[in-house]
Amino acid sequence: MDFFAAKGRVALPAILCGWTCGLAGCAFDIFSRSTAFDSRPLTLQTISLFNQRTPSRLAKRSWKGDWIFRRDRLELIDQELKNTKPDVLLLQEMVEKIGSSSESDWRILAAGSLSDYEWRQQQVDEYADTQETEALAVAALLPAKFSGDSPLRPETWVMGKDGYLMATSIDYEDQPVTVFDVQMPAAGSDNSYLWYSFVQERILDKLKKQKRCAKRLVVGGYLPGDENARRFAEFVGSLQLKDVSSGFCQIASRCYTATPTNDMFMATVGDESPTRTDRIFVHQSAFIYTSARNFEESDASNHYARDFGLTRLWPTQRFGWVAQVRLARCRNDELEHMGPDGG
Repeated sequence: MDFFAAKGRVALPAILCGWTCGLAGCAFDIFSRSTAFDSRPLTLQTISLFNQRTPSRLAKRSWKGDWIFRRDRLELIDQELKNTKPDVLLLQEMVEKIGSSSESDWRILAAGSLSDYEWRQQQVDEYADTQETEALAVAALLPAKFSGDSPLRPETWVMGKDGYLMATSIDYEDQPVTVFDVQMPAAGSDNSYLWYSFVQERILDKLKKQKRCAKRLVVGGYLPGDENARRFAEFVGSLQLKDVSSGFCQIASRCYTATPTNDMFMATVGDESPTRTDRIFVHQSAFIYTSARNFEESDASNHYARDFGLTRLWPTQRFGWVAQVRLARCRNDELEHMGPDGG
């Protein structure tokens, strides 16, 4: 809870206890003992590490393949992950230099804040001009651990020119959690909303084949789009999902992950209207205790960033999202006969 307390947010269990303790016992204790929910919450985090393929419009110098710049950014990313310490981390645009043991996002982070984590990752692209590969990855920290039926090479799909989807499974309190790491095609791509139907179909197929109930489904990553668009609404409705930010964004500006207030976003995308493109979805039955934008801390003292037209160094192009959730548990009959409503 330290991270969220430091951000000035009060976790829901404390509020519930303030309301109910002395009457019928603390509501948090009731949830902890209940067989309907996990005994402890999960901290979920999604963040795109930015592959640096999109050039800065603010300077002639290119950061493509520049590992001095990338290492500086990874220091900020590593520090934020030390503060957050998520149980399950969804990463997009994770980059590694071919044949290098030091120029690798996952090696650098695994040597620092993520040293105790187990990984599942899958290469999704390769760039000949910089001799780099790009991957999606999920990292898990005990007591969350990858399940026995989760292969070292997770199931992956390509979506359009630059979109990818990866599925893996995590065991948590003796029940599986199905995790989908999503990197939708870049905003503005043709037929971008069609890919929500594609993701929806892959998820339903996965749950059915592995006899999983949707109560323990986590979908996160780069998921842009108008929530009122038909295919977006069908994606959420068919799986009975909810955005973990629901109820936590009374001040909309604090929830934008794609915003020109971030110099790197301004440099690559421009002065576009801010929006929230980085999301985490869980089943409607889940309790959301805390939910917030993060990776907001920048470094004004980094002089190297100025070579790219930046006034300060930011950890990545878009902000991340972190949430603490308590997942509902699946009954045996729900595990044997999966349905989007868990029954």
